[in-house]
Amino acid sequence: MIFLNRMFGRIQRIFQVVYISSLAFSLACLLSSAGCARREALEEPVPTKRWTCDRKADEALKRHDYKEGIHLHRKFLETEPGNALALYHLGYAYGHTGDHEREVLFYERAAALGFEEDNIFFNLGMAYGEMNRIEEAIKAFQKALDLDPDSADNHFGLALAYQRGVADRLAEEEFLKAIELDPSHVDARLYLSMLYADRGDMQKAASQLRHILKIDPSNSGAREFLKRIEGE
Repeated sequence: MIFLNRMFGRIQRIFQVVYISSLAFSLACLLSSAGCARREALEEPVPTKRWTCDRKADEALKRHDYKEGIHLHRKFLETEPGNALALYHLGYAYGHTGDHEREVLFYERAAALGFEEDNIFFNLGMAYGEMNRIEEAIKAFQKALDLDPDSADNHFGLALAYQRGVADRLAEEEFLKAIELDPSHVDARLYLSMLYADRGDMQKAASQLRHILKIDPSNSGAREFLKRIEGE
């Protein structure tokens, strides 16, 4: 059994911010790590109920063979249609193929069967964001926070949804909560710097970028963005 959400640092997919200044947009183009980054780190889920998924199906996902993973999970679900963990994994696999409609469908089926973990609602929020269904994304992230209010990533996801929905004040609050919980959260600092730059508050944007460079001195995108801000 594998826990697919945390395989990639729980930042499964980060949907693009809708309205940012040209300066911030330049940073978004430079920083691939802030776009669709995935970081592997296997962990085990602790669902309310215990389900066991098919080993070969999960191994296909671990080697990023999503087409085979989908095939094997669907085959497994023919014999165990009520296996919420397999449904969750299937949704995750579809998400990696860009089929967010099916991704959402299988996450929701898994949740309906009792897979009540914050990670599934985090991924659900990201999937809704990809589909530009912002109100539903916000509700999903809020559900994730109900289950784990101390997760920096859950606050970060909600901030992204608010930012996508042009609710800057709420987005700023959630980014700051994420940073308070995890001061090394580079993605939260990055998107907060973009929010500040879009507002024209270059001093605050620069401050966040300097923090990023303290955490990761090799972050060339943050360094370039900072140079542009300081050159304004």
